[in-house]
Amino acid sequence: MHISLRHHSDRIALATGNPKRLSLGYSEDPRVVASRLPRRGDDEPKTVFLLGANGFVGMHMLRELLDDPRVSAVYALVRRKGDKSGEERIARQARKYQMTLPDTGKLTVLEGSYLEPAMGLSPADYDTLLTEVDVVIDAAGATTHEYPYARYRREKVLPTLRLAEFCLEKRFKTLHVIGSVGSEVYQQWRDFFRNSFFYCGYSKMKWVVKHTTLRANRDGVPIHIYQAPFALGGPTTGFKDPGMEYSFWNMISHILQLGLIWDSEVTSPIVASDVLARSVLDNALSKTPRAISYPVTPATTHQIADRFDLKLVPWAEFRRELVRRHRFRPGQIDWSKPITSTRRGLQQAKFVRSLFPRSFHTLLRNIHNAAAEPSTVLIDTDLPSIDILENNARRIRKLGKYLPARPSAVDPAAVPAPAAPADPEPAVVGAV
Repeated sequence: MHISLRHHSDRIALATGNPKRLSLGYSEDPRVVASRLPRRGDDEPKTVFLLGANGFVGMHMLRELLDDPRVSAVYALVRRKGDKSGEERIARQARKYQMTLPDTGKLTVLEGSYLEPAMGLSPADYDTLLTEVDVVIDAAGATTHEYPYARYRREKVLPTLRLAEFCLEKRFKTLHVIGSVGSEVYQQWRDFFRNSFFYCGYSKMKWVVKHTTLRANRDGVPIHIYQAPFALGGPTTGFKDPGMEYSFWNMISHILQLGLIWDSEVTSPIVASDVLARSVLDNALSKTPRAISYPVTPATTHQIADRFDLKLVPWAEFRRELVRRHRFRPGQIDWSKPITSTRRGLQQAKFVRSLFPRSFHTLLRNIHNAAAEPSTVLIDTDLPSIDILENNARRIRKLGKYLPARPSAVDPAAVPAPAAPADPEPAVVGAV
């Protein structure tokens, strides 16, 4: 079974802003191929293959998989890095995020890469995956925004098609891809020609992955997409996440420093990573998984203003004050290193404007509308999203000096651990 992007149709779709221009080619009818493959019964425990297990979201996925009675075995693909084995890399991430992984005996760590032929595995290991796996969860991929679309095409778009082929070989498997709600910034033709942090090669890749997945799903390929928002730390990690590595926390930092936030009905897309992982798993293990899901627990600017003692102002006023505060000035030049310091100051000013472009309120509205479709099923959470946000913020040292003094964060020990789900039907994943 071979699946291809025909005639560079992804580039045509991006150039025209029209996802209908995406065209897939198949060596056989996917529905016919799927119908003749063996598969487990709906009520039988499943074997799951997890990509990106050592990433932040991947670690939460791994924890949920190991703890779920509906899962009988877990294969995790992790690249070896230097002298660190795949198992050591997972153990290191668990220590970093203060996460305890259940020792259920279900886990097998394989060292390889989904970018390599046969995933870089031995013939025996690869054949085991082909014949034993029922569900593939792809939580791997780049988290930086700095590369052009061509690179992300090689590293994510085309490999996603190879994973879809893998799912239609020897045993029927469903593929579940963690996408990004950030791809919803593209709603009009002109959006594809904007230039800022949010309108970049990374976001274009996520847009192509979303619409390629939806097209393939309609054609009978068992592939499903999850439009994930900013994934923050939850109770399972003591509300610890990658912190200032996230663009989200850089944005919150600038908001706190200004003491201002824009007054709007448009929400900010966030979710605790443990909630995201449970949502994905519930949908993946259901009898009829949804084609697209929006696992978002949004926070409003009014909630953020109230929790962090911020002043609500119109968007234009907020951005004007932000740009004024971060305008490059000659006084910032270090005359012992004039060229380097000038370049650094100009780059910082440009980065702040890029984080909050003129179209920022519009792109947030696009994401807000996508995640609030009438058919969306609300996610059941242990804590309100604003509590998740505050608890994370209070554990990021660089934000501490900008936060109000009152300690209103929740003690992670006081939050009950989620019970293992008994009903295999999806109950909490937002979907369109």
